[in-house]
Amino acid sequence: MRIKKREINQKVYDTCIENGYPEIIARIIAGRTDTFNKNIFQFTLDAIKPAEIMADCTKAAKRIAHAIRNNESIILFTDYDVDGCTSMAILYETLHNIFGVPDSKIIKLTGHRTTDGYGLTDPIANKIISIKNRQPNKSKENFTPPTLVITADAGASDAARIRRLSDEGIDVIVTDHHIIPKEGVPEAAFAVVNPKQEGCQYDDNIAGCGVVWLLMTALSKEMGCPIEQKQKIHQLLDHVALGTVADLVPLNSVINRYFVKKGLEFMNRKVRPCWQVALNQRDADTEFLAFQLAPRINASSRMTCEASTAIDFLIESDLEKIDRAYKQLNLFNIDRQKIEKEMFNEAKASMDITNADLDKTYPILIYYSPKNHPGIQGIVAGKLSEQFGIPSILFADVADGIITGSGRAGQFLHLRDALQTFDDKFPNIFIAYGGHKSAAGLKFHKDNLELFKREFPKIVVEQLASKDTTPYLHTDGSLKVIDSAGDLQTNKTLNNQINLQTYYHIEALRPFGMGFAAPLFNDQMLATDVRVMGKSPIHLSMLLDGVRAAFFYALNKPGDPLPVHSGDVVDVVYTLNLNSWQGRENLQLVIKGIKKVEPSVQ
Repeated sequence: MRIKKREINQKVYDTCIENGYPEIIARIIAGRTDTFNKNIFQFTLDAIKPAEIMADCTKAAKRIAHAIRNNESIILFTDYDVDGCTSMAILYETLHNIFGVPDSKIIKLTGHRTTDGYGLTDPIANKIISIKNRQPNKSKENFTPPTLVITADAGASDAARIRRLSDEGIDVIVTDHHIIPKEGVPEAAFAVVNPKQEGCQYDDNIAGCGVVWLLMTALSKEMGCPIEQKQKIHQLLDHVALGTVADLVPLNSVINRYFVKKGLEFMNRKVRPCWQVALNQRDADTEFLAFQLAPRINASSRMTCEASTAIDFLIESDLEKIDRAYKQLNLFNIDRQKIEKEMFNEAKASMDITNADLDKTYPILIYYSPKNHPGIQGIVAGKLSEQFGIPSILFADVADGIITGSGRAGQFLHLRDALQTFDDKFPNIFIAYGGHKSAAGLKFHKDNLELFKREFPKIVVEQLASKDTTPYLHTDGSLKVIDSAGDLQTNKTLNNQINLQTYYHIEALRPFGMGFAAPLFNDQMLATDVRVMGKSPIHLSMLLDGVRAAFFYALNKPGDPLPVHSGDVVDVVYTLNLNSWQGRENLQLVIKGIKKVEPSVQ
């Protein structure tokens, strides 16, 4: 994998310098955004434009307010992933805990991963119609047929099912953030709140939970909320932060950065019972959300095909029930990890490929096995794509000869567009498909698998034909010799910036994540005091130009040869970290890649 320095937007860089920002901050910001906006790191309410700017938002808010005032029964339908689960929590918390809608008037519905599939599918529409037509009995004396459905993180591509519900006398408010199909928004929907629809002026980078939260702020205005209720809705940004990070929407978006920054602040207050259980004595950051909490939330539907345990964890108020739910999520996650490892090894072994022949033979990895687990194939596809540097799609059986696929696009492919191209070329093959640039899902009859394996790679090749698809690692350049565009023009060299001050400057820019990656740097340094460390001796400790550095998982197994030795000059890719010990704080480098520099031949 090659190292590629981020391109700097010179105008943004110069503006940052003119406004007194340190060089390293100017460089990091200018490498991640093409527009200077003070809100990207000041996190004020100015980051959030009024929800009413979003198309159909006011119309949807008025309809929900009408339903609350008239004691209507409301169905909340969301996706089963983290974005969907947090959206459900936001909707339920707002309607029930803030506006007092009784539980008997709220029906929470998420799809079954395999039998219902993604989105407002026909099985989901059937369930909703069945609920509406259900006859009340003695145990359901307060039951009234639902007259309103609110979707979250789903619905934009489900026009036919929404038409069915409308014909049954049910109003459907769609809230979603997925790409609008070429046919346009569902015309039968009462309102469609999706910033990606044509003519909408709102930031279209937000996740589904962000769309729902904005709608709830609009609802608060329609309901004439006092400041205390508005504050409670604002504090629901803790759920928005989790869903935003988990759904991998870009954090160079000002509003997403506000969602995550403020949401983490609310989460770390540990007022909500679920965070008391999940966080215990620690504080959450984006890494914890992405790699600890989100996988556990997702494990519910991955292992059981249903999200009920995850939703119970998020919305319950009883600490004992929340603790039981979280322990169950932990067990689900352990099982998920075991199956994931087995699937990855089997998929990798079945392909019999090496990095050397990937570009020539495999524009995309497509793997089906009857042993594949439909809830885990997306994770495995992501790991394969990461290891081999090319897109991957894994397929698993669902039922009745139907297989479902989950894909990851790698660094270069727009996966959703590629699936759209296939659907245009071979109509009526897909039962369903959808997603984003980087990740997508699809479903079709197993009889069509060979056609897909033969024809879809051709589309991938065509889309990538004009791109250099050599995998690369983005860095922010050197901290020893400053060579940003701004300094090159004046032939100016700044002092070595490998110090605690630089670390604290960088920390002030959090949150980091998709679209606003944590800074990586690369330099040539002298390695000394190289030694193995850790209970499992596969990690390395060393000094790089006299600064303590750690290289975690440097060795595959104990006893493997060291990649570098004391006295070597090395090319190193690293991050800055803080090592606190007995009240003292010292800078530490965390090595992400290292290679000995071979002496040049004279």
